[in-house]
Amino acid sequence: MTLRMRPLAAAARLLAAPLLLLAAGCTQGAAATIPDPGVPRTPKAAASRFSGLVGCFTMVELGTGATVEYGGDECDVRTTPASTFKIPNALIAVDTGVVQDETTVFRWDGKERWRATWNRDHSLATAMWHSTVWYFQRIAEQVGEPRYRAYLSAFRYGNADPSGDVTMFWLNDTLTISPREERRFLAALYENKLPVSPRATTVVKKTLELRGDAVEHVRDRLPFIDQIPASVVFSGKTGSAVPEGQRGPLSMVGWFVGALEKEGRTWVFACRIRSNDETKIGPEAAKITYDILKGEGML
Repeated sequence: MTLRMRPLAAAARLLAAPLLLLAAGCTQGAAATIPDPGVPRTPKAAASRFSGLVGCFTMVELGTGATVEYGGDECDVRTTPASTFKIPNALIAVDTGVVQDETTVFRWDGKERWRATWNRDHSLATAMWHSTVWYFQRIAEQVGEPRYRAYLSAFRYGNADPSGDVTMFWLNDTLTISPREERRFLAALYENKLPVSPRATTVVKKTLELRGDAVEHVRDRLPFIDQIPASVVFSGKTGSAVPEGQRGPLSMVGWFVGALEKEGRTWVFACRIRSNDETKIGPEAAKITYDILKGEGML
């Protein structure tokens, strides 16, 4: 989803929770494999994965620390998290009681927005699937900057800066995070090391699962979902943004972050691309992630 960084109404009482997307699985009966741990891929290999875009993909297996990474220094460059922040936002919302669970509905305010699927009531689950900005902005208004600052600091989430407009800080250049920091955040989420309730973690993970019966919007944007084996739980969240006032070289930001879980093993990953092309954003980062996972023998 491409977000023009214009003021959008809403608030979101979010509990900076682990932004984790869990993707479990490869083919049933085949052992999940992973290349030698800690070996970064060559610049040539990275270039072939990102098709000329500036990008990073970083993944770690929980428990073993085995790491696969493409992109080198790009993996430490911070940018807006865009809509991937909906993960920690949802965690904070549940942890603080702003939202009870994935079925909690916020009523649409009647204002027409550019995406038709936003113009209706939403639950936490449907708001995550459709990346409904106003739902999470409403959460943010209830959470407020002081609590965000405390949660983000506890999460060690990027620069942990929620200053400015409380309904926009994750969409412009106020809050920033690198792919490696995203990966570490997800690892903490899936290892149950984040300072949130187990219930918050369970609720949010459920909203992140991507399956063949995913809502039409998700299926249209991420057509590879139909190719995920039934034995695999694949979870993730895209993010796309052009921070206001920053249109220029590499100002288009696209993310896909999540986790892959299979046969009792879990990997968490973060992929981010930067470009000058509005079509090379979140869904493109998701496609690159899928191609890398297949190429590494994970799917």
